[in-house]
Amino acid sequence: MDDDQPRGYGQFCAVARALEVLGERWSLLVVRELLLGSTRFSEIQQGLPRISRTMLSARLKSLERAGVIDHLPDGAYRLTEAGRALRGVISELGAWATPWDRRGLQPDHFDPQVLTWDIRRRVHHDRLPDGLTVVELYFPGTRPDRFFLHIDPADLTLCTEDLGRPVDLRIQAALPAFTRWWMGDLTWDDLLRTGSALLEGPTTLRRAFPTWFRGYIFAAPSAATAEGL
Repeated sequence: MDDDQPRGYGQFCAVARALEVLGERWSLLVVRELLLGSTRFSEIQQGLPRISRTMLSARLKSLERAGVIDHLPDGAYRLTEAGRALRGVISELGAWATPWDRRGLQPDHFDPQVLTWDIRRRVHHDRLPDGLTVVELYFPGTRPDRFFLHIDPADLTLCTEDLGRPVDLRIQAALPAFTRWWMGDLTWDDLLRTGSALLEGPTTLRRAFPTWFRGYIFAAPSAATAEGL
């Protein structure tokens, strides 16, 4: 690439100018993570497991220079007023892709780390059982293939290692089908009826599990507003 080539688009158009700030790969997804509640470098990377630490650092610095985010003295990141104003942009992108790009899902789109991290942050805390409940999610054929949700009414922690605590509910599921349930394409009954999800544990927990979560934020019919973003 010619070093003398202008880095921008060379256009007064507001769309072109916006893309000069936000058009780099990963930039809008970093904004999405911050809108969804991530504040720490490690949390942002959890939601973007395929980004390298170097790339994430570069994108955060670029967004900070552009006035989209602030890097606080305690190490946390937060959106500025300009960054928060992108809420509608992210919502509209999700609303567009939900009806128009759903048929384009490819095997590479099914990532257990992305799925479980999204599940972890979309919780109805008032519906969680009392005390500590440990749920094991097993997705055969993926890497990693096991995830553990440590759930109590105040918090939900996600990890990929067995911490030695008894598992109260085990769920074995086909990753594509479980993802489509999360996205709203399949019902929980669909998963059970087709054998795409097998549950082992008390009946009360097996029945309650799908009610603990608010579901994918861009799932129809809420995609148009992305409530909670």
